[in-house]
Amino acid sequence: MRTVAQEILEHNRQFRETNSTDLVTKVARMKEHVFPFYRATAHLFYRDMAALPSSPYTNAQTGRCWLAGDAHLANFGAMRDAAGTEVFGVSDFDEAYIGQYLWDLRRLAVSLLLADYAKDISLSERRAAIAAMATAYLACMADFKGSNDELKFRLTSDNTSGLVQKAIRKAAKADRKEFLAKFKGPDTRPVADAIRAAVVAAMPDYVGRIAPSGRKAVACYQVLDVRQRLGAGMGSLGKLRYYALLQGTGDGNVMLEMKQAIPSAVELANPGALPSSFHGGHDGQRIARAQQAMQLNADVLTGYAMIAGMPFHVHEKAPTDKDFKYDDIATDAELNKAAATLGMALASAHALADQDHDTHLVQVSIDKQVTDAVTSRSGFITELTGFACDYAAKVRLDWQAFRAALDKGEPMY
Repeated sequence: MRTVAQEILEHNRQFRETNSTDLVTKVARMKEHVFPFYRATAHLFYRDMAALPSSPYTNAQTGRCWLAGDAHLANFGAMRDAAGTEVFGVSDFDEAYIGQYLWDLRRLAVSLLLADYAKDISLSERRAAIAAMATAYLACMADFKGSNDELKFRLTSDNTSGLVQKAIRKAAKADRKEFLAKFKGPDTRPVADAIRAAVVAAMPDYVGRIAPSGRKAVACYQVLDVRQRLGAGMGSLGKLRYYALLQGTGDGNVMLEMKQAIPSAVELANPGALPSSFHGGHDGQRIARAQQAMQLNADVLTGYAMIAGMPFHVHEKAPTDKDFKYDDIATDAELNKAAATLGMALASAHALADQDHDTHLVQVSIDKQVTDAVTSRSGFITELTGFACDYAAKVRLDWQAFRAALDKGEPMY
């Protein structure tokens, strides 16, 4: 059995030759605090999920759920959807895959315990936040059962409050010109001519896959410049990430983010659940299709490309994309309110992506299956909270083992 350090080395070494700069940043951040460590190790989480016994609140049908895969506090945010409305929801789909709905809830619950907030929040208050998140999730799923309400449900500034509402309102006020001025910021660097040429060469296939209803004139997709983005995220550190500045329309230039795509960590716990024929063996396509399934009025520019022989997920890097500032949470009331909203956002994503979206992949109504499987809400919350507390303790031990190995000079990439 491999040690924690060996598992991390095995995962990171795939990026060693292409992006060692970000790996240095990644390891340093992982050492600083347990939450960045948790964010960077979804692969450890799903290896552990594979070894756990089934929950009484799951069955074969509830295991046919499109998962965000990495549903922690930092992977939610505000955005403007394709209909022009500022909304809040899941914002990262790199690890999206088919699996047990409970895995997303577990990963989110553990993050509520491990995150650093603006003020100290006690364990009992964090446990209460898990209950608030789970209660809101289950209530949403019950509301969606037997109806098509998930097809019109949106979290907007009208039905949210606190830090979530603040993020949505910030998205509404975003300025494109000011945003694009950051294209050549200190966290980017020029790319080699060969990379720029590879990005340009990938554009025709990428543009050809944009839905005709959302496709602009070919000139709008002319590549003006390409930069490499450094230091973004945690789990993504090591993956190549490029920004491509496009000509755009009269509204201004458009920035695309192109991120290297690798197999989902969820597959470690549920191998073969998503046949490669579904995404042509292209993990960028898997991510794009997951985003389209789990978001109402998803970004029309979400897609995929092959760049220099590697698969990439492509989407617009928009000025209206705003992170959820979980680290601004200062009271237990704020945490509870935010946790409940995250539960609703996760329920919406799960329910949107079931048979209503694609009956060939998911043949069940996941909102019905989950609601029917959870025969006791109090029992479910007790189990989820107990798991989160136990697993958070394990993550802390893994983090300590990682730090000790690092101090001994063991390689991490």
